[in-house]
Amino acid sequence: SGWPQLREGYLRWLADHEAAGAQFAQAEQDRQHSLVLAQGEVLLVGKLDRIDHAPTPEGHGATLVIDYKTEDNNKTKARVAEGTEDTQLAFYAALMQEGGAAQPLRAAYVNVGERGETKIHEAPDVALLRDLLLAGIRQDFDRIAQGAPLPALGEGSICDWCAARGLCRKDFWDAGR
Repeated sequence: SGWPQLREGYLRWLADHEAAGAQFAQAEQDRQHSLVLAQGEVLLVGKLDRIDHAPTPEGHGATLVIDYKTEDNNKTKARVAEGTEDTQLAFYAALMQEGGAAQPLRAAYVNVGERGETKIHEAPDVALLRDLLLAGIRQDFDRIAQGAPLPALGEGSICDWCAARGLCRKDFWDAGR
């Protein structure tokens, strides 16, 4: 029953997005990036929802990576406000490095709301967030290579959906206490 509102809200957002100069480039793109480490390489792999060509606020051309969200809009808004806590857009920015991006890079979540409210939430300075994420991955792999144990994160509701839940054994963390 909510589909007509959702559709109309998205189409309004899309019309405004395109009127601002954005042009669709690609969708559902499998991407990968080889991250060179001191002890070898790690292959980062992901699928990007949408890639557009869109101007920056200064009017220059940029590549805009978009990830669609259907969650509560406040949750999506909080994702970009948290900076380095949410790594999805930074990870997608890393995937865009393969082949060398000729244009500046932007990244945003587009929250498609059930009540017809579609909103875009852009990550500020996604290139910096990407660089911090890649530095953190390199640091973690260096620590692993040196034999340091790494604690499992297991934070929040993400554990309910994690495919590696049995690997980290989160359900048994407090069993010995």
